[in-house]
Amino acid sequence: MKCPQCGHEISDGYLLCENCGHEIQMVPDFEPEVEQSIEESLSNVVEDLITSDSSKDKETGNESHKNMFVLGLGCVFLLALIVLVVYYSVTAYHKSSGYLLKQAKIEMQSGDYDSAVTDLQAALNAGGDFEEIKFKIADCYLQKNESDAYINTLLDIMKKESISKEAQVQVYTKIVAFYDEKGQYEQINSLLMSCQNESIREKYSQYMAAAPEFNYLEGAYNEIIPLKIFSNTSGHIYFTMDGSTPTRASEEYISPIFLDTGDYVITAIFINDFGITSPLAKATYHVDVSIPFAPEVDAYSGDFWTPQLIHAEAEEGCLIYYTTDDSEPTDQSTLYSGFLTMPLGKSTYKFVAIDENGISSEVTVRNYNLELITDHTVNEAADVIMQYLYSAGKVYSLDGQIAEDNPRRVTYTFACCTTIEEEGDFYIFSEYFLNPDGSTEKTGNYYAVGIYNLPLYGTQYDAGTQNFALTTELLASGT
Repeated sequence: MKCPQCGHEISDGYLLCENCGHEIQMVPDFEPEVEQSIEESLSNVVEDLITSDSSKDKETGNESHKNMFVLGLGCVFLLALIVLVVYYSVTAYHKSSGYLLKQAKIEMQSGDYDSAVTDLQAALNAGGDFEEIKFKIADCYLQKNESDAYINTLLDIMKKESISKEAQVQVYTKIVAFYDEKGQYEQINSLLMSCQNESIREKYSQYMAAAPEFNYLEGAYNEIIPLKIFSNTSGHIYFTMDGSTPTRASEEYISPIFLDTGDYVITAIFINDFGITSPLAKATYHVDVSIPFAPEVDAYSGDFWTPQLIHAEAEEGCLIYYTTDDSEPTDQSTLYSGFLTMPLGKSTYKFVAIDENGISSEVTVRNYNLELITDHTVNEAADVIMQYLYSAGKVYSLDGQIAEDNPRRVTYTFACCTTIEEEGDFYIFSEYFLNPDGSTEKTGNYYAVGIYNLPLYGTQYDAGTQNFALTTELLASGT
């Protein structure tokens, strides 16, 4: 190497020109081997300068040589200072978070996870980015199959107050994926139950088994409670009504539970599709519902010899239902809408009142036996109608055929026997068309035939008076 000042050849390891004393500028590399070389070179320069200057002083004793020595010595000190600065700069760089993180990445790529964890921890201590470094430490533990260390490291991120939303989501994503792969759904449920981030809880709600919820707050009620039980996701709800702890063997909730008068302690659990059992949900209810009074029926049980109307009443807000086949009446039975005509012969009526809350009263039962005091039967009364129609030319034959070329017939069905005010007691018949295929059609026409001597009238049902009324003059005189 030649001196840029005088062109004199400089020996290896020298930083000063031996001829003119010019300082040689060198750029150090940030590597330990270079640092050591610089130190050795400086030592050699100092020794050579001292030796050279000493020889010249002895040989010449010239004052200029002394000045050269002082100048050289000053340069040595300056270079030594530069070397110290460079040394400490290199040392500081090697201890910086950026350098340590870079080294850790290289070690992770090579599979040296132990060294990577050491350097990552050092980078964290040096002030490196907490979230980035902690995630990389967790990845190292995952690669080393150290499950507890992996989860704890991720949880450490969660404990930091200033954690970003992105990091929070990333932590839950990693932990949920880890537990899901191992089938550890209980751990996922516990993790999510303690999570305060509603969006994360909603994202992974299928893993959660929150305690069931009731649609009624516990307390006292004076009406029937249609109690519903809700869960946070798909699965099965099991419940008991006596306060005991439900299990899979308990009754499963399928539809609302109707709580009538009484005291109940409803306890429920939810088991989601992953088999996770929720905490218990419990609620106490006191229900006191007033039972409606039984319907009042004005026709009491007994034997009757004249047509009778049956009238029933219930307290306000109740509907009345009845049966005639001896079955118990419910809200699916026939709705009572007005006066009923007592049928001939023996009959049994059962009435119940049901309020707006679905509460049923006790059942009112009536047993009747209606035997009319007359010499004329229902069949004879029906014959009177047919004789009239045939005589009037309204039917082709006494069997009710309408016309010779029309096989369609009319027929009359006994509907009831009733008293028409100021007119007397009558058999009531409904008119039907009987088609060749056996089907029937109701025409809406009615005939009234006197019970005792068989006079014939046209009649219709009057919805206003809830009774029948005659609509024609006498069609046929009776016997």
